[in-house]
Amino acid sequence: MVKQHNQLMLALFALADLAVTAAAGAGCYGLAAVAGWLPAARAARQWPGLLALVLVLTPLVFSRCELYRPRRTATIISEWGDLLRACLLVWLLTAAVGFFLLPGRELLAVLGVFGPVWFAAMAAFRTAARAFLRWARRHGRNLRSAAIVGTGHSARALLREIRSNPWTGFRVCYVVADEGIGGRLMDVEVVGPISRLQACFERQPVDFVFVALPAEQARQTEQVLNALTTVVTDVCVVPDVLGYHFLRHRVDQVGTVPVISLTHTPQEGWNCLLKRAMDIAGALMGLVVFAPLMLLIAAAIKLTSRGPVFYLQTRTSLGGRPFRMIKFRTMVPEAEAHTGAVMASPNDARVTRLGRLLRRRSLDELPQLFNVLLGQMSLVGPRPERPELIERLKQQVPRYLLRQQVKAGITGWAQVNGLRGKTSIAKRVEYDVYYINNWSLAFDLRILLLTVLRGFTSPNAY
Repeated sequence: MVKQHNQLMLALFALADLAVTAAAGAGCYGLAAVAGWLPAARAARQWPGLLALVLVLTPLVFSRCELYRPRRTATIISEWGDLLRACLLVWLLTAAVGFFLLPGRELLAVLGVFGPVWFAAMAAFRTAARAFLRWARRHGRNLRSAAIVGTGHSARALLREIRSNPWTGFRVCYVVADEGIGGRLMDVEVVGPISRLQACFERQPVDFVFVALPAEQARQTEQVLNALTTVVTDVCVVPDVLGYHFLRHRVDQVGTVPVISLTHTPQEGWNCLLKRAMDIAGALMGLVVFAPLMLLIAAAIKLTSRGPVFYLQTRTSLGGRPFRMIKFRTMVPEAEAHTGAVMASPNDARVTRLGRLLRRRSLDELPQLFNVLLGQMSLVGPRPERPELIERLKQQVPRYLLRQQVKAGITGWAQVNGLRGKTSIAKRVEYDVYYINNWSLAFDLRILLLTVLRGFTSPNAY
């Protein structure tokens, strides 16, 4: 029954997609006719043929791009991405046919307008449909019953997420476990034991079964999945990865074998390009704004102490790759000749008088804008560290190397929260990992704003 309902819903979506496509095509043709772009007789003969081709290709390509599958738990951004890919492929195929087969080229202009109009119309329809379905589910419509097998941290986390996101439309009827039978888990009845899963299901059938057993019960997971082959329901396995201290999780495939990535970050694909564009624009703007101040600082360093104006130090960034970070020199020449790589401390004798002021105000970091332009750093990200210190810290601080899954930054979430200098490294890593997992352009802009408001001054900067 559930699969039949899903097929009916997806068939309605396919029909609606065709209706939106036909409306967009008719609208573009009408616009072209009114604007006088085309000879009316030729347009009347050729455009219906191209539109018919689009209507034939749309369900085929959309299905291939997985736009006709249930998307209860998928984000709207992922759907837009799949939609853009599908619309672009259909448009390119249609444009190729029009270019090589049609005697006139006038319709190519209309097709050029049709592409973005069609995608905008499809995106608006899909967004409105998703909003309506989520509204209906929050109000008790279009619900799907579910059972969860297990009571471990994965099962509890799943139950919390379903409760916190009623728009998914899942209603958990019971939990199957070997312990706590007859009790309740987060107000949901616990039944069992797991060995009698089939009897539990026959007593109260559900649409979905989520198998969320811990890793140490892998053998029992296999038994549960074998038992579920005898019942008609959708089965989802919740992998026990929530206890591992990595980054976001993403399911990929190697051929036909599913694999789980534990180091997925949001700064991939288009997001990477957007962040890079913001870095370049921000670095150029920063260099223009701070150029007079940087010239004054350079002159002051030259006048108050011997040695170079800039200090180049090897640090590591994305993937652990080393680079030469540029800073205004704040210490006496050869400051680490006898001490080696050590962090600065209060009243550090190696720091010059001007250097102390620059460090306190973070003005010694301004030349790193050049590192951003070179692509070695980002405006926002975990602060880069020296390779020799990383070798020590990665053994002492769990998850330390996860910071190198993204580019190092001039400022970061840890820094604007006062975690600089000789503060807790573990706490700093916690803030850095939070930033990586929750990254967005808006989050970067927020950090930059906080840097301007309070990040230039820190009592922990020595």
